[in-house]
Amino acid sequence: MNTTTQQIRLRRLACGAIAVLLAIIVIILCNVLPLPAEMARFLVDKSATEGCNLWAEQNFMWIACFLSLSEMLVRWHSASLHHHELKMHFLPETHDILLTKGTMTQIHRVVIDRGGSGFLAHLVRLLASQYQISSSVSMCTSVMETQVEAARNEIDLGYNLVRYFVWVIPTLGFIGTVRGILNALSTAAGMDMADPNMLPKVIESLSTAFWTTLLALLMSCLIMFLMHIVQGKEEKYVNDCAQYCLKNFINRLYEK
Repeated sequence: MNTTTQQIRLRRLACGAIAVLLAIIVIILCNVLPLPAEMARFLVDKSATEGCNLWAEQNFMWIACFLSLSEMLVRWHSASLHHHELKMHFLPETHDILLTKGTMTQIHRVVIDRGGSGFLAHLVRLLASQYQISSSVSMCTSVMETQVEAARNEIDLGYNLVRYFVWVIPTLGFIGTVRGILNALSTAAGMDMADPNMLPKVIESLSTAFWTTLLALLMSCLIMFLMHIVQGKEEKYVNDCAQYCLKNFINRLYEK
């Protein structure tokens, strides 16, 4: 595992711990603060007559939501850092320079001296090594296409945890809805049909059930929206790296 991978993993663990802490703070504040009754039921499934509801489905939804946001923050930050490598000028960019086997060692040295550690640095060094070995433009093109495709697949696989949270949050919301409906039916079954308080209590249980689903759907929509933005940024970086290498490496190779 290289240094950059270790740094990303440590950053991910730190952001995940902070995300859980923030979620717990939100849950505690929603239980402690004197919120309106509808807002309290919407956020943490808490009615005015009970204390802290620590086992509500909304609590686990908040934790999953904050963990998803922390993962996307880490990926956005990493993509932003790696995107700066496009400005490090690993390859000669003037139109009158051709690349030969003799310049491959110099390209390796430039990448190392400028501290390249992202996908672009890896791709440039791999292409330089391939050309030193094969002296074939077609082989270098094939290697670049393979690496770009592998990078896109790796980006897509990296969102499996976020996709799982996007699935879990609505599932928890539906579980809360089913539980609320069961509570409403149990309340109705245990009261006299002529009791004037029966209908308000049943409606309160049903409203809490549907508030849970509403919060879950809103969280899922937010996470999916942000996921598409961050994933688009990462895929754009990979495409920019491929265009950079095609323009400044593949198209400049001199093959006898």
